[in-house]
Amino acid sequence: MAEVRCRISDEDMVEGFLRPKVNGAATANPRYIVDNMEEDVYKREPWLLPQPADPILNPNEWLYLGKRDWKYLSAEGVDCEGSWMPVEGRSRILSEDSGELIGGSMRFRYCFRNKNDKSTPMDWSNWFMREYRLCDKFGNAIKTRHVLCKITCYPHL
Repeated sequence: MAEVRCRISDEDMVEGFLRPKVNGAATANPRYIVDNMEEDVYKREPWLLPQPADPILNPNEWLYLGKRDWKYLSAEGVDCEGSWMPVEGRSRILSEDSGELIGGSMRFRYCFRNKNDKSTPMDWSNWFMREYRLCDKFGNAIKTRHVLCKITCYPHL
């Protein structure tokens, strides 16, 4: 029997999970989202985060609802060996039906290693993050500590 996997759209990530949680409308998350609001998602190595297996998601993909520390915006990961660095600027998320801005943005981040060794450049890892945040109607990020992260490990990089 073939495996059935689901790809959650960017719009669903913002409108279905992140916005209801920030607005207080959602009291519980789906089973495949790890609620990690007690600590900053960026301050731990990605392989040390809880990685629950769920048949809906791809086997090397995990979703975390966490908080951000506004002190370290460019190079996240102050308490660990690696660092989550932004790969490109923030992109606005548009509605799949109407094409209008839905009030969310996504940024790609890449986990580098050897952050604390200043004598050598940081090494590429095989960990990649899509960071979802809320934004206003102009695309500017809303100052909320909530962030929804989809972390993926590519085993063959």
